[in-house]
Amino acid sequence: MVDKIIDLSDRHVVGIKNITFNEPCFTGHFPDNPIFPGVLQLEALAQTGGVLVLNNQGGPEKKFDTYFLKIDNARFKQKVMPGDTMIMKMELTSPIRRGICEMKGTAYVGNKIVCEADLMAQIVPRENREVK
Repeated sequence: MVDKIIDLSDRHVVGIKNITFNEPCFTGHFPDNPIFPGVLQLEALAQTGGVLVLNNQGGPEKKFDTYFLKIDNARFKQKVMPGDTMIMKMELTSPIRRGICEMKGTAYVGNKIVCEADLMAQIVPRENREVK
């Protein structure tokens, strides 16, 4: 869902999502008034946060999975529509302990905040399982 990561450090990440009319959600949300759903805005923040926490574990080649545990204080402040470019900023709010990550996320269109939330995730080593 995230189109591009434009900034990445140990403490924060910035990603971009271009909202196009071709998104499947626009067929029903809403007819003649397309609005990018809030749940997908949160998903874009969560995926951006996943990049941040996996980067802290040595990158995607290290075979970890990220599971989101909790979303708090989610707020939707402006509509997001086709043609908008959503910029997602995620930052760690505390050090990663026992695989638990706490982050603050904010999404912008232009200079306006469109969505913000506090997210918690767990980093889990991927098991080597054979697919039968």
